[in-house]
Amino acid sequence: MCTVLLPPSINPLAVNKYIISYHISLTTVIGVRTGEVAILVSLDVEAAFNAAWWSAILKSLNDSLCPRNLQNLARSYFSNRRATLQTNNIKIDAKITRGCPQGSCCGPGMWNIFYNSLRNLNFTHRTKTIAFADDLFLAIRGRTVTEAENMANIELTKIAAWARDNKIHFNEQK
Repeated sequence: MCTVLLPPSINPLAVNKYIISYHISLTTVIGVRTGEVAILVSLDVEAAFNAAWWSAILKSLNDSLCPRNLQNLARSYFSNRRATLQTNNIKIDAKITRGCPQGSCCGPGMWNIFYNSLRNLNFTHRTKTIAFADDLFLAIRGRTVTEAENMANIELTKIAAWARDNKIHFNEQK
């Protein structure tokens, strides 16, 4: 049986349900073996869809060998974007350089292109990532709690560097 470290917020009366659910999922998703420990880390991007930096999206398109015409289309879409707020006596105009328009046809695709560069980091073979919208889950396995914690810290250091390079902040309150 693998050891699953559960967050303190889980109702003690429901622990068995969570252990069974996590055990099945972990053994399936990351291949936790008998005697191993798994640590789950959940990350949420702060103001995610407003935070996707367009230069990083364009770089991801280039890195993924996207056809040049589609890269040019995205570049054109992102060029000369401005936001204006006008009231009775004040007008504020700002250049926009980031964000995936929510409700637009291309917004979710642009976010996925951007966020995929995070999922493509060089994680160890003991780490699996699962992304859904602006959430990222890391499942890290180790032979001991200490080993799994050390591996988690190594992976989180990689993610912190990616976040810094891509001008992203993770929400520490969630």
